[in-house]
Amino acid sequence: MHARAAFVFFLIAVATGVACAAPATLVYRIDRATATIQHNRLVVAATGAVSTGGWANPQLRLHEASSAEAGMLEVEFVATPPRLRAAVAQAILPVSARLAARLPHSGVIQVKIMSQTNVVTIPVTQLSSR
Repeated sequence: MHARAAFVFFLIAVATGVACAAPATLVYRIDRATATIQHNRLVVAATGAVSTGGWANPQLRLHEASSAEAGMLEVEFVATPPRLRAAVAQAILPVSARLAARLPHSGVIQVKIMSQTNVVTIPVTQLSSR
């Protein structure tokens, strides 16, 4: 009985596209970015664009092979693309994301953010406490 119920839920998930969700992909481009230290956290924010409608869950992800030892932290600007064959707007659309992470142990002074078509390198700035 449980196996049959699980199979039915699987079929529903496939039919609605839940099980076929594409992995997060680099967004089309980065237009603007900042990296600041706020309350002992590194806060990175970016705005950019995706190439069509239907993209979801934009986020900034720390890159696995980050070169923090060299004073630079690498971040990928990603989002979940629309389902295959989904009807979406054919237009460049804005997207934004923010990441708040623990301060790296090494002296990171720059953040490099990557997208499909460009890479933006920005200095880390300390916000004044007012």
